[in-house]
Amino acid sequence: MRELRERLGRMFMDPFPSRYDIRPDQTVDSVADIDARALYERGVRAIGFDVDQTLCPYYGRSIHARLRTAVEAMRVLFEDRVCIISNCGDERKQELIDRFPLYVVPTRKKKPDSSPYRAAEERFAVPPHQWAFAGDRLLTDVVGANRAGWYSIHVRPFAPETDPWYIPPVRSYERLLRRIYRV
Repeated sequence: MRELRERLGRMFMDPFPSRYDIRPDQTVDSVADIDARALYERGVRAIGFDVDQTLCPYYGRSIHARLRTAVEAMRVLFEDRVCIISNCGDERKQELIDRFPLYVVPTRKKKPDSSPYRAAEERFAVPPHQWAFAGDRLLTDVVGANRAGWYSIHVRPFAPETDPWYIPPVRSYERLLRRIYRV
């Protein structure tokens, strides 16, 4: 069903997410609250993460210590098929490559476009239905994962007080969409 929605979305270039696009498969407070074993039992064999506000505060320089144990456990469980997909610029992407212990998906397209997700699938040779993605933003992370056919996990923002000025209005819009769509 998701694959069909993704194809139709590409065909008509619909920029507005549907209620199914913004509905995460799971919502948790933090990456540390993700039950990786339950994901594995569902058939998930790889996981991707957004970075800012998911693994660290906005523009953080490493995975926050309280999340490091959970991420390391996922690396072991998913046999190192763990990556970062981030809508950041080239400079930040290079910083992620230099400082974070996870593969950073190289892509020019940004979420919610499915290109970054497809690049991760190709890199790790894992089909879409065996992927999960965790991120803090509905309109980029959850919509992108859902349209790509991945299991989507919405994570509460790690440190919202570190968001740049333009993110709080986007989060307000996402809350409005959730109310309108009753998600």
